[in-house]
Amino acid sequence: MKLSVHILTYNCERYIKDALDSVLRQKTTFPFEIVIGDDASSDNSFSIIEDYAKTHANIKAKKNPENLGILKNFIATLERCSGDYVFDLAGDDWLSDENALQILVDALDKNPTYSFVDSGFDCYFERTGRYRRNYNKKNMLMSKEEYKTYQKIHGNSFMGCCYRKKMLYDIVDFDDYENKGFGFEDYPILTDLVMNSDFGLIPKVLSVYRIHRNSHSNSLFSYLKIKLIYAEKYGFSKTEIAEIYRIDNNSMLHNASLIGDRVNGRKYYRFLRKPIFLNLIYFISSQNNTARNVFNFFRKI
Repeated sequence: MKLSVHILTYNCERYIKDALDSVLRQKTTFPFEIVIGDDASSDNSFSIIEDYAKTHANIKAKKNPENLGILKNFIATLERCSGDYVFDLAGDDWLSDENALQILVDALDKNPTYSFVDSGFDCYFERTGRYRRNYNKKNMLMSKEEYKTYQKIHGNSFMGCCYRKKMLYDIVDFDDYENKGFGFEDYPILTDLVMNSDFGLIPKVLSVYRIHRNSHSNSLFSYLKIKLIYAEKYGFSKTEIAEIYRIDNNSMLHNASLIGDRVNGRKYYRFLRKPIFLNLIYFISSQNNTARNVFNFFRKI
């Protein structure tokens, strides 16, 4: 099998049809499979998936008897993939270009040293119904060294990545991820790959990243601990580590503004003064319910 489309789902009944339809519309010169790992959804996600599987022999779906969490579900689903390449697609996102899979596979075929290729995507904000087009255009036009530095400090989105499965297993130690208690996979995998292999960037929009309030990517979560583990592992510079802390402080202040966490609002605002106006809004929102309600009204998600 040339390609496996790796899809994780959890309570995606509103979105999974869009994801599956976008994959089934793909025009390719090779066969591909769709391997789905449903993490014990409590809604109708898996029933919808089963209906698709009845009429599409290339869909291989499994529902976990209990919730495994993102990382363990990722690993379990990856193990069921038989493709030489693996394209990862969240159950609430979709492919916007009907030639997306062909473009990704062609890039890996032509460059046998690449462990993965990354590609462009649009962002769709479900609450407002608006798009931010070519969201990661700047990243796709970076030099590889710039992309690597951005990955170390910020972490690139997992969206739009297609992997060479053998190299993924050769470079990434999933047992170590589990032993360290990692709860997610995107930052660790991409950091290990960019630090240990060659890769390619495709400056073309191939997919759409849906942002909504229930998405995993929108959860209130700090990447600081794992980033610092990787800073030690690969010897990040003092400047890179300082920037990691600044980004985390900004994230924590933003999160405090969303939930009215006055203690952390005061704590993290002390570390941040720029951008002055935006961080002041975050701080006030963390301290005042009325201000927070006004701020949330204008949020995109």
